[in-house]
Amino acid sequence: MRRRGVLALPLLALAEPARAAPPDLSFRVVREGSEVGRHTVRFREEAGLLEARSEVRIEVKLMGFTVYRYLHETVESWRGDRLVGLNSRIDKNGTAGFCEARLVGAGLVLRGPAGEVRMPAQAAPLTWWRKATLRPGVPLFDPRKAIAVEPELRLTAVAGGTRVVLVGGEGAEVLYDAAGTWTGFATTGEDGSAVRYARA
Repeated sequence: MRRRGVLALPLLALAEPARAAPPDLSFRVVREGSEVGRHTVRFREEAGLLEARSEVRIEVKLMGFTVYRYLHETVESWRGDRLVGLNSRIDKNGTAGFCEARLVGAGLVLRGPAGEVRMPAQAAPLTWWRKATLRPGVPLFDPRKAIAVEPELRLTAVAGGTRVVLVGGEGAEVLYDAAGTWTGFATTGEDGSAVRYARA
């Protein structure tokens, strides 16, 4: 019994420690200076699989009446640097959309309202929280529409972090701190309004 216990010690020492999931993120969505919604990302790590659950809720009112309502929910599953699954649902003013992604063979298959799109296995969604996604050479797709996108990426160092500007399409500016944590976001709304995120 004593010998078996001694032999087990090296095995315990070699066991890989469980990685902690990243801290959850929460942003206030600010349009033209007024808060109109929230964007949250919650993480869970289990058996080497990282789940990122994002939710965007926006409601714009005018004279007490809701003139714009937007709900977008996305669940991503990552194993290391590889996306292995994604489910996304969107409701914009009552119009529904979806995107599903799964690994099939040596590639990633997207399914959306327009049908299926095949992408390389290293493809990643534009969901902003993951800095490693926004770098040259990574094939990107829009999880709202299940389509491939090819924005120009301009990365610059800023005080204490990195700014990534996406040129093309809707355009956006994404900020990360020195540790790679998502800290800010700005874009232009469909109506031309300025939209930015503030940490909640």
